[in-house]
Amino acid sequence: MSPKITSTALAAILALSAAPLMAQTATETPAPAPTDAAPATDAAPAPGTDTAPAPATDAAPAADAAPAPTAPAPAAPAEAPAAATTETPAPAPAGAATGEPQVGAYYVAETFDSWQMRCIKTENDADPCELYQLMKDGEGNSVAEMTLIPLANGGQAAAGATVVSPLETDLQQGIKLKVDSGAVKAYPFNFCAPVGCVSRVGLTADELAGLKRGNTATISVLPYGAPKEAVVNLNLSLKGFTAAYAALETSVKEMRAKAEAAEAAAPAAPAPATDAPAAPAQ
Repeated sequence: MSPKITSTALAAILALSAAPLMAQTATETPAPAPTDAAPATDAAPAPGTDTAPAPATDAAPAADAAPAPTAPAPAAPAEAPAAATTETPAPAPAGAATGEPQVGAYYVAETFDSWQMRCIKTENDADPCELYQLMKDGEGNSVAEMTLIPLANGGQAAAGATVVSPLETDLQQGIKLKVDSGAVKAYPFNFCAPVGCVSRVGLTADELAGLKRGNTATISVLPYGAPKEAVVNLNLSLKGFTAAYAALETSVKEMRAKAEAAEAAAPAAPAPATDAPAAPAQ
């Protein structure tokens, strides 16, 4: 072999043997990290290590991640029957069906010409009654009213009358009462209420007898602010008064007897309960 051939062959052998070494060196040399790469703290851990990734602190547990399936809404209950078909109607007040007055209500027991005997319904039928007449002016307008009752313990007054006049009445003038052509008697007003101004009149036995004998009486009132000549004279008819007062006296006696009987028949009130003595300590 010539030296030239030997040198050429040796150079070829060296070139072939150096190629794998250069290739291996190129694959093991790490490439330079790019300038925009994420910092090392955010890099994923190297494979093969036992370090598990930390769980996210804001992540909801698995049970809360998906809501439980919503149960179907129950079917609406059947419509309730009308109250009229299920409820028992309230009983009508006593006396409503028969036309009788209810407890506490006024009713006219009897009428005597110009007078009515009015009573108030009570539970024990001991109904208090009074005589009543509505007075009107010359034009037929209702102006005042009078009620009258007998007095058992009225002293000199055998009967008591109550006259109710309009609120627009002159209170200083009071009312004036005259029977037929007799003397005029004046009575003051006692008080005023929403229904009118009230004057309570005590009638002696002689004055009561004068009403029974008389034919007509006149009650005079003066409107507030009007001159004295503008006095209003109201006719109080005495027709039927004697019979009405006699019936009223009988009714009052019966009422008192019924009230006393009802009070006697009422059960005695039970004695108030007392606390039992405490048990002695053992």
